[in-house]
Amino acid sequence: MLGRTTPTAVSRADQHPSLISVLTSVCQRREDSLPITYEIDPEQKLVVTRIWGAATEDEVAEHNRSLRTDPQFDPHYRQLADLSGITEVLVSTKVIEDTARDQYFAPGVRRAFVASADAAFGLARMFALRAESTGQTIHVFRDRAAAEAWLGL
Repeated sequence: MLGRTTPTAVSRADQHPSLISVLTSVCQRREDSLPITYEIDPEQKLVVTRIWGAATEDEVAEHNRSLRTDPQFDPHYRQLADLSGITEVLVSTKVIEDTARDQYFAPGVRRAFVASADAAFGLARMFALRAESTGQTIHVFRDRAAAEAWLGL
């Protein structure tokens, strides 16, 4: 899609030359921003994951691969996963169960998930309950401040 515009946009761009650069910029931002990101903070020993929009199973799998193989990742770091921006759940319960069994955080490390929408909250609780069988310590919150307090931030 990058570099392409619709015929309507091209005709408008002919009338307003700056419009083509605005449209190209919007296309680039959409393609460059995935609905799942993470940041690793070595000073706080923390991984902050953010999921928004309608993340797919493939995007979740790619995020997990990327984080697991990131040279800065330490499995003993705490995690704050912000799911409050999820607008649509496109991940099956089977994928949640499989992902919960395939852990790469060390057992006992505190991980807080924040989910305000009922569907995301329920799926996060399902994930947390399944992950407990592998020694994971995951709590699900509706409020980010409570999650940060539990993590000691």
